[in-house]
Amino acid sequence: MQDFKDKVAVITGAANGIGLDIAKALIRQGCHVVVSDIHLQDAQARADQLGAMPDATASAIAIACDVTDVAQINALADKAWAHFGHVDALFNNAGVGGGMTPAVKTKEADLRWVFEVNFFGNWNTCMEFTRRFSEQGTPAHICNTASENSIGWPAPYMAGYNATKAAVLGYTGMLRMELPEAISISLLCPGWTQTEIANSGALRPETYGGPKPVRDTTPIEGDVTPYAVETVGAHTIEQIKQGAFYIFPHYAARHLAEERNDEISAAFDAQQTDVDDWQSHDTRTYFNRMIAAAQAKKGS
Repeated sequence: MQDFKDKVAVITGAANGIGLDIAKALIRQGCHVVVSDIHLQDAQARADQLGAMPDATASAIAIACDVTDVAQINALADKAWAHFGHVDALFNNAGVGGGMTPAVKTKEADLRWVFEVNFFGNWNTCMEFTRRFSEQGTPAHICNTASENSIGWPAPYMAGYNATKAAVLGYTGMLRMELPEAISISLLCPGWTQTEIANSGALRPETYGGPKPVRDTTPIEGDVTPYAVETVGAHTIEQIKQGAFYIFPHYAARHLAEERNDEISAAFDAQQTDVDDWQSHDTRTYFNRMIAAAQAKKGS
């Protein structure tokens, strides 16, 4: 998608942080925005704020949605299409942090909550909008928010959160291979950013153990500080226009990917040697041959 003017974008988790910054970047480019978050009052306050921006050239509305509830995801889509008549982009951004706890001490309720939001919520929202984009038949874009945690291992004591973001990377890459040509997709992998994700536990429902106490926010001054959230929105929109799949707004995440990729390559070099017949055992080659055979059979 190379032009967002007069388009309509739905953003989940848009009442603060990265979702809100993406909304600001979009509305400055003339893209109408659906601000979606778990609490309507928060979403409405941000929609009002966006509409009042002096450089806003489009409108913003608020729709509440808890992405752990499929019925609410469906209602979000229904309301967005009903209000604007079309939707052109999904910024699948809602997510929560799991705190920093050793893996062996992680409570099942905590793990299930993080997965319900970060993976199943992301998956279900993506699938609902993918179906509707396909039926609509016009160019559309999906941007799934993952993390630097999906491309490497920034720090210990985040195993559950890391697993959810790796899962988003995994399915988004596969979906990229399956989508019709009119629907493009990207994966946003921000680094350490100044957001309120550390206090997302304050919104944890009773089903998963109830709200957690509010913690001190991450310090934004000192020798090591998170990136300002304003570094994300405009960069993300520009990279979508450029056709990028991986979107990296922060350079500090690069060494995490290099560290993992280098270790993988070194392990192959240490354990395997070049062979001429590797395609005889290659999954992708087998798949392509299987599809070609099926098409040939269908055409005969």
